Amino acid sequence: MTKALYAGSFDPITFGHVDVIQRASRIFGKVYVAISINTHKHPLFTDDERAEFARQALHQLANVEIVVSEELTVQLAHHLDATVLVRGVRGGSDLDSEMSIAGLNEKLAGDIQTIFIPTAANYRDLSSSMIKEIAKFHGDVSKFVPGPVAQALNDKYRQ
Repeated sequence: MTKALYAGSFDPITFGHVDVIQRASRIFGKVYVAISINTHKHPLFTDDERAEFARQALHQLANVEIVVSEELTVQLAHHLDATVLVRGVRGGSDLDSEMSIAGLNEKLAGDIQTIFIPTAANYRDLSSSMIKEIAKFHGDVSKFVPGPVAQALNDKYRQ
C-alpha cells in the first residue's frame, strides 16, 4: 500500500484542498493530511482548529488521516512511511513554486516522490488568503469552504 502525504497550512481548508485530497484518496492506499507550520504566514486559526476543520471536511474518506506537524515535510513523510508527497496546483504560478519546493525535497530525501494533482477547474481561483479577505469584509464564503469553516470565519471577523 502506497502512503502519501499532503502537507499545508490549510488556514483554512477550502473546497479546492478537499478536491485534491479526494483525488489523492482514490490513488493512494493511505493519505495523511498534515496541518503544518508555514514560517511565512501568521495563521488565523490554531493548529487544532485547522485540524478539526480538516477532520470534519474529510470524515467520509476512510483512508485519510489528519496529523499536525512542526517537522520538515520530508522528515514527517519518513516518520509516516509515506513515499509520495501530494501537491495541489491551481495554475502555472503554483506549478512554478511547487516545482522549486519539489526540487528541494528531492535533494533532502531522494526516496520520496512529489506528484502534482490539478485542482478541479471550478476551484482554481480559490486560495485561503483570498477567502479570508472576503470574510474579513463580511462577504459570503460558503461557496468556497465547508460550512463549519464559513461559520468560524464569520465569527472571527465579527469580533
